[in-house]
Amino acid sequence: MSAPGSSFGRLDVKTLAHALSGPNPPLVVDVRRGAAFKERPARIPSAVPLALDAEPLRLPDVSRERPVVVYCLCAGEASSSRVAQWMSSVGYRDVAALEGGLDAWAAAGYDVAPVDADLDAREVPWQEFDFDTIRGTGSALELTPETAFLPRIAGQNFLSGRELPIKREMAVLFVDMVDSTRLVMNHSAEEVLQLMQAFMEVVVDVGVFHCGDVHDFEGDGALLYFEGEGEAVPAAFRLRDALLQRRRELPQLPLPRLSLDAGPVVIGIVGTRFRQAVALVGPCVHRAALILKLPPPGGIIATERVVAHARRTDPELARQFVPLEGAPSLEDAGPVWVAGPPPNV
Repeated sequence: MSAPGSSFGRLDVKTLAHALSGPNPPLVVDVRRGAAFKERPARIPSAVPLALDAEPLRLPDVSRERPVVVYCLCAGEASSSRVAQWMSSVGYRDVAALEGGLDAWAAAGYDVAPVDADLDAREVPWQEFDFDTIRGTGSALELTPETAFLPRIAGQNFLSGRELPIKREMAVLFVDMVDSTRLVMNHSAEEVLQLMQAFMEVVVDVGVFHCGDVHDFEGDGALLYFEGEGEAVPAAFRLRDALLQRRRELPQLPLPRLSLDAGPVVIGIVGTRFRQAVALVGPCVHRAALILKLPPPGGIIATERVVAHARRTDPELARQFVPLEGAPSLEDAGPVWVAGPPPNV
């Protein structure tokens, strides 16, 4: 069933299993970053791999009448939702994101097959995908009167079928525009809005690329959430670099500043029956907001937990962090670490 304003639908694993055993099985697309295929070399049988970090990015090029089901490893189907939208944008008429992704398929007891990303990709023809055809569309939910005030997480089916509040481990990332007050004072409101849109387009694209999503746009910044530090840390560096690249194309765009933390988060609904929103509540959200103003323009700041995880999983990125002298106490969270801006920023 399609979400309001969406260009694709949702499918549960039982329905997919039935479709795959039928006379006209759908094309199943496994969406991940390239390294994730090696880290977890399993797939739904017959699924073809789509590496999000491939250059150039390619989409399957089969009959647009053939049903397509896209799945990923992300909480909330963030990556599969984005690729499902792309597939719709190039003409596929029957596209669905698999609810729960590969985890839900395996948990239901269905068979999985080994992955050989290079070999499996040869099972279908491919075409290069031009991001400019959909740039600016943002989320899987198009902005309509019905969807404008839907909570972002609920909009991604992240909370579908769950009783709230729930508690889970997550990583959070704040990003904001440095010296946005000067921007507002020196440009027209229309110009500021255009710059904010350019900034936030990059934020959304990079967040979803790393299996994350934007929980909320807050003034001159945004709060993103991820399943864990393993996605949040590379997302922060990629986001910083992508925003700096965008600034070279659009010099008026302010410099970014980013903060990271992780820990238990309670997710619940606040408001009344007339206006509701999803709230993320937890010490890590508070800490990440507290330290956001501490790094230099173009810098990234992170707590000890985040950097410790990066030392184990991505030591090259972890080496870019150094202790921040004179940082405020974060109680039991330990020291904070900062990765300075690249040269010539």
